[in-house]
Amino acid sequence: MKEEERPVGEERYLEKIKELDLIWRINEQIMSFESLDSLLGSILEGALEIMEATSGSIMLIEPPGSDKLVIKAAQGLRKEVVNKASCKVGEGIAGLVAERREGMLLLDDLMDSRLRTRRKVTDALSVPIVEEGELLGVLNLNTKRDKAFGELDLFILNTLIKQVASAIVRGNRLEEIRLRLLELEGEEKTTLEDMRRLTAELDDKRRYYQRLRQQLDKLYRDLASLTGPVA
Repeated sequence: MKEEERPVGEERYLEKIKELDLIWRINEQIMSFESLDSLLGSILEGALEIMEATSGSIMLIEPPGSDKLVIKAAQGLRKEVVNKASCKVGEGIAGLVAERREGMLLLDDLMDSRLRTRRKVTDALSVPIVEEGELLGVLNLNTKRDKAFGELDLFILNTLIKQVASAIVRGNRLEEIRLRLLELEGEEKTTLEDMRRLTAELDDKRRYYQRLRQQLDKLYRDLASLTGPVA
């Protein structure tokens, strides 16, 4: 954010610092991946801090391939807003950004009244999350500060969003693998328990057979002694 003009070199330097900071955060989360939710939360937290925003959200297309945007991570928003917030591509600020696949810098004094959904928000910045031509979702940032978002902020966020999109694609794949691992580990546990149960049952059957065999052998010996020649 900026009020006064900065030298181009300084702007580029600040932009690069912010870009590297968020990339570092994303890579750290990927390396210690726990879940897609935690990854999205970390990405949003980093974006809020780097862009000096006061609230924001990450909305993803869900289910994939549909036209519905659902909040998957949020900070600074009321819980009831997060729980109810969803829109279709083309509806509202996030929907328009998703439809146009272009970032939007929404200054309060220039904002169309149809887009004024939160009066306490001074400015909003929304960018589409796209990876290899596929729309993944939208990143929304809001501020109530005196300093407004500027064109440099939009440029920086558009640059960072490429890393965010790649991380989300990777996170989705990691989440699929994580859930599949949990499923297979559950099946493995059940199978081992079944094998132990069957082994125990087989041991019981073997012991029963051994007792039965002993009884039969004894009866055969008794029968042989009784049917032999009389002395």
